[in-house]
Amino acid sequence: MLVTRFFAIAVLLTGAAAAQQSGAAADPAGPTITVKGETSKTEPKLVCKYSSTGTMLRKRVCKSKSDWAKTEQDSEDALKAMRDLQRVRCGFGTSC
Repeated sequence: MLVTRFFAIAVLLTGAAAAQQSGAAADPAGPTITVKGETSKTEPKLVCKYSSTGTMLRKRVCKSKSDWAKTEQDSEDALKAMRDLQRVRCGFGTSC
């Protein structure tokens, strides 16, 4: 059992040494360090808003700024379509 542990440790050390030598030759600048909590510059920043869902509890919704703009534009388009439908159905200037 002692020989088995010795052999396992020797294999791990030679593998680590070989990886370190090949890594040093391939990447002279060293490893890339990432700080926890740091965001990448390519990821869009999320904007969170609270919306009511018909219950007593409010729901938190997080989207990127462009997604919020698209959602708002889609809502305006739907509202305009409903108003246009009402004008066609009821006639201009009259109430149904």
